[in-house]
Amino acid sequence: MSAVKIDLNNLDKSNWKTYRFDEVAKNISERVDPNNTDLKVYIGLEHIDSESLHITRHGTPDDVNGQKLKFYKGDIIFGRRRAYQRKAGIATTDGFCSAHALVLRANSEVIDPKLFPFFMHSDLFMNRAVDISVGSLSPTINWGTLKLQEFVIPPKEIQAELSELLWSIDLMVQKDIDAYLKYKIFYKRYLYDSVSGKKSANFGDWKEHVFGDLGQTYGGLSGKTKKDFGKGEPFITYMNVFSNSKIDVNVVDYVNIQPGENQKAVKYGDILITGSSETPNELGMAAVILDDLEGYYLNSFCFGFRLDNFKVLLPDYARHLMHGELVRNFMFKHAQGSTRFNLSKTTLKDKLILKIPSIDEQKKISKILDSMIERQILFDQKIKSMDKLKLKLINQVF
Repeated sequence: MSAVKIDLNNLDKSNWKTYRFDEVAKNISERVDPNNTDLKVYIGLEHIDSESLHITRHGTPDDVNGQKLKFYKGDIIFGRRRAYQRKAGIATTDGFCSAHALVLRANSEVIDPKLFPFFMHSDLFMNRAVDISVGSLSPTINWGTLKLQEFVIPPKEIQAELSELLWSIDLMVQKDIDAYLKYKIFYKRYLYDSVSGKKSANFGDWKEHVFGDLGQTYGGLSGKTKKDFGKGEPFITYMNVFSNSKIDVNVVDYVNIQPGENQKAVKYGDILITGSSETPNELGMAAVILDDLEGYYLNSFCFGFRLDNFKVLLPDYARHLMHGELVRNFMFKHAQGSTRFNLSKTTLKDKLILKIPSIDEQKKISKILDSMIERQILFDQKIKSMDKLKLKLINQVF
């Protein structure tokens, strides 16, 4: 890779030219019938990550019906519906995609195809896309409007260097993402083996406990209407419980609690559990309160479990135990419902059997797993920082 000589802080744009978007890119409108095609790859908007050039997931023709758009390797699949989500990914193979996307191909006479994806992710383009979207519930871009938009494009003689610089940053980000994903897989296996006893030399001494014998359940907020929310006392949201193993005390909403109301406040050591989900594999996600809280409540779609005795199960260890393979398999197996799945508190209390090590061993396992989670947080922070740098450089160019 040659040394990049362009100084983005001092770009001379005096000789840059303005082009209509249909001069910058072609709209590929070739249609495909999923029931009559040899193509194997379907890309829906759900397969494209926000603010990412790379498409790493896909569906199949069996997933969809109705006419779709064909794309070819190297084309950009741009989510014209809800453009504020900033979805524009590079096709890595031939296939077909949702009609809620546009298939765009760079006009190489105006813009280098290697630079075009970065232009698509610039604030200049994305903000314009949002501005010209029409509709309230699901704002959508029309090609007839987009093609008329004008953009200033750098001259061809410097585009190769610009794309080289931006791709070098993207490569660094992707290497970090790959390392992060591999570490997450390693962590998950280590977590499963640790809390199941596979890594313990003392597994024979682990004690069996029925979950319900370890404490008591309680419900979340009750009797509240829409007007009660938005101000008042803090309560822990569903997504806070769903997304974490340790409750983030900074992620709360607010609810009005009147004096004398029979609402249960949460406290240190409580295990908070999601009681319903759209899919069975996401049911019963749990997060533990590891901060001393006073006057905090729990959303109505979750329930709490208050441990009777920290000398049997440490909250720090419960954080990891509730994400172990045995517990997650239990939640999946006992999901009730069809369109939305629910978890029975009675089933959880009576049928979930746990094997728990000594307090000393719980501390040792927790310490290792805590450090592994912290490393993942650092990975995530580094990736976000690099992504911000990449976007900054893109916006300096465009």
